[in-house]
Amino acid sequence: MISAGILDRDSDVPLHEQLAHNLRATIVAGRASGGDAVPSTRALAADLGIARGTAVAAYEILAGEGYLSTRPGGRTVVAEVVGSSTRPVERGDHASAKTAPAVVDLRPGRPHTTGIADAAWRSAWRRAGGVDPVSDVDDVRGHPPLRDQIARHLGRTRGLDVVPDEVIVTAGTSDAVLLTVLALTPRNVGRPLRVGIENPGYPRVRRILHRLRVEVVPFPVRLDDGLDLDAVEARADLDALVVTPHHHYPLGTRLDAAARARLLTWAARTGTVIVEDDYDSEFPHGRAPLPPLHLLDPGRVVMIGTLSKVLSPSLRSGWIVATGELRDRLVAARADLDPPVSQVQQRALALYLGEGALARHTARRRRDYRHRRRLLLEAFAGIDGVELTATDGGLHAVVLLPVAGAATEQAVVDQLAARGILVSPLSGYAVSGAAVDVPAGIVFGYAEPSTPVLMTAVAELIAIVRAVASGPRLDPDTV
Repeated sequence: MISAGILDRDSDVPLHEQLAHNLRATIVAGRASGGDAVPSTRALAADLGIARGTAVAAYEILAGEGYLSTRPGGRTVVAEVVGSSTRPVERGDHASAKTAPAVVDLRPGRPHTTGIADAAWRSAWRRAGGVDPVSDVDDVRGHPPLRDQIARHLGRTRGLDVVPDEVIVTAGTSDAVLLTVLALTPRNVGRPLRVGIENPGYPRVRRILHRLRVEVVPFPVRLDDGLDLDAVEARADLDALVVTPHHHYPLGTRLDAAARARLLTWAARTGTVIVEDDYDSEFPHGRAPLPPLHLLDPGRVVMIGTLSKVLSPSLRSGWIVATGELRDRLVAARADLDPPVSQVQQRALALYLGEGALARHTARRRRDYRHRRRLLLEAFAGIDGVELTATDGGLHAVVLLPVAGAATEQAVVDQLAARGILVSPLSGYAVSGAAVDVPAGIVFGYAEPSTPVLMTAVAELIAIVRAVASGPRLDPDTV
């Protein structure tokens, strides 16, 4: 029988986390092998004298991390934990760091999707697909039961008093940004739409705006105090401003209460529409969330949300929340473009949300991601010249390399690619040609792979950035 270790009931660490730690240590130490059965949660709870829910929570953590897996018939067993997450790159005539096959993809934006298709998920899709399709779309805003569940979800998780009529179903963030921009019109005739963005910021937003021939105005985001509000307030000619106020992407800063009030005061004075990208608020780590901008000024703020971080970007599902004239213009634009999300998917998601399955899934993932975050903070602690940041929320982190330059940043990315580990350079989030005061850095996600695979890849990352931190440049032949 797998050893569960000793639980300290006087410790500040919750019992389920202690239990998960003890079982994990047993597996990592090799005292339990892949395929070995573990006790049922009921039997383990009885043996340890704890509540069954404590054992269930511990098993959920370990399953999410990849240490346990479920076999047909409901048996839970020790997973086949691989000792290394990478394999040597074949050195043929055509092999190079840029074409090496990816073994571990740590590029940000990828959640952990293993285990989503549980009984609740399968049931929702089975029932959604068992209904005859309607002859046409009745409401371009989306399936009414789904809009109702999104409104309830936002009330529970964001404190928003949203009614279903204010919700428009979208095919994720990109579709929401596209729809919002198409719904806006320039306030001054004779010039293109003028939209402010964060710099650095989400590259896809920038690409969408360029494709639509929108005039883009970048505003610096600083590591210490976030969006440069002085620069924002100096402009009175914007039609809209796209911001990530809760957890800036990718630097991780956030607008505090005073900054939010200042931003909204400026928007009201200038008539600017604020587009609030609420992309990962389900996963705050160690700090209380602040009210959404939409809650503070619903008539001027368009709020964009998505299920990409909670479930998967591959679902292409999200929403826009807007009121009044902004909502009417968005609905008109949606009618012109046609709804992009199938009714079957919308019915399935309405059932999944309405039966509490999304809330339960999010709670499990939140425990898993917080554990991973702790492991990252411990792994990077004490490395001189390297700072791990952006970890107060979401599913990604940034390794800052203050002594390095852009060439060294790219060298780190290439070195990792040669080892089969994909990450993103921080410079890739900056607007080309615009002033921005951000050091070299590496952006990586920590959600998608199993925890053993993640930490093996992180060990490779640390080995390389240590070499960077120890000198002015990286010598690829010495790492």
